[in-house]
Amino acid sequence: MFFPTLGLIATTDVISVDIHQSIQDALDKMHHYNHRSIVVVNKTLHYIITTKDIIALKLDGVCFSTPLSQVTLRPLPLIDKESNIINALNLTNDIDEHICVCNKDGSLFGLVTNSDIVASVDPQVILQSLQIATIFEKKFGYKSFSPDALMSEILEYMKDSLSDCVIIQENSVPVGILTSKDVINFIGEGQSSTIRVSDVMSSPVEMLSERASIHEGLEYLRTRHFKRIVVTNDEGSVVGIVTQQDLISRTYLKWSQLMQDHFKQFEEITQILQQKNRHLTQLATRDALTEIHNRHMFAELFSQERSNAKRQGTKLSLMMIDLDHFKRVNDTYGHNIGDYVLKNFVSLVVSTIREADLFARWGGEEFVLLLRNVGCEEGYLVGEKIRNMIESQSFDEVGRVTCSIGITEVLPEDMLADAIERADSALYAAKDAGRNRTVACEVRS
Repeated sequence: MFFPTLGLIATTDVISVDIHQSIQDALDKMHHYNHRSIVVVNKTLHYIITTKDIIALKLDGVCFSTPLSQVTLRPLPLIDKESNIINALNLTNDIDEHICVCNKDGSLFGLVTNSDIVASVDPQVILQSLQIATIFEKKFGYKSFSPDALMSEILEYMKDSLSDCVIIQENSVPVGILTSKDVINFIGEGQSSTIRVSDVMSSPVEMLSERASIHEGLEYLRTRHFKRIVVTNDEGSVVGIVTQQDLISRTYLKWSQLMQDHFKQFEEITQILQQKNRHLTQLATRDALTEIHNRHMFAELFSQERSNAKRQGTKLSLMMIDLDHFKRVNDTYGHNIGDYVLKNFVSLVVSTIREADLFARWGGEEFVLLLRNVGCEEGYLVGEKIRNMIESQSFDEVGRVTCSIGITEVLPEDMLADAIERADSALYAAKDAGRNRTVACEVRS
């Protein structure tokens, strides 16, 4: 079964503003392109400013000439354009409609929506056979106002509401709808908040029966360029409003149930998802005991740092640190005391190194440290500083603890295994020489 990469399905014609531009610049573009949200770019970090943000800023009296860099914005999920769409399933949620698809250097390549992802992987049986009503365990509520309500009242409600639209009803009959796009146009045109909502709302209200299929619902959203569906029952009464995200999340739930019921048909998808889940579990970022990076996270970060150093022409040094005779600590005092020693050892090292350095637990009583912009000679001095500091401390109940250290400079062509092997050889040399010492491995660049 073929699963396209995100680069193949992403929209590359993205409307964006730079983070150093103003709120007014963002509003002007949203108004001009009739968008309810816009991407804010800050080098390799990408944010979004939405209608709700514009409303809140207006009501708070924030000057629209304020740079976006001074506004609190929500970061968007990021994923590499070469990633499989299965990877993106982990990023889909009910908050972020868009996911940023990035180039290798972190720059913005394009955007994908939750519906793009679902359209690429969902079984057609779900989309075409299930009714909208069947995928909801409860009705999705909505807020209605009378046509005489003032826009100031609507703005105040929408600022804090999870909903981005309201239904305008007269005698329980829908006569209009006010969406986030309508609000952006209203604010962009500088209209007074004291006018009635009937002068701003879109009318008439387009509605879809809850008996329509999910496929019809998605097509309804796509062809009309809507974000939501006003759903009615058999009597024509509004029963709720569902969004694209609602359809996607509930469809995916049904898809998961189908995979369980028809395992053989979906075995390939199941294996991919299971593999992804195992990978994500394995990549948990922190060591549970010491709360520093674990081995898997260090491996990820090492690759990034080596690439950065190679590109920038800077040095990296890798250090292996092992607590001497640690087995005796566990055997003599018990594992609780051993854990105490490990945690305090880590605290001491963290207080000695720079924030820019990467420190991780490699396994047991063995740790690894990557020093940025540091060659082997400087790394040796750092190692001696750590070793002397540990030796000078007294650990409760245990007393004096020492460590042995092996250091190597990371070469541009090194894989992690290459650098670890050399640092590990230097570490063993330190132990063979009597422990409680630092040994640097000479390398030829």
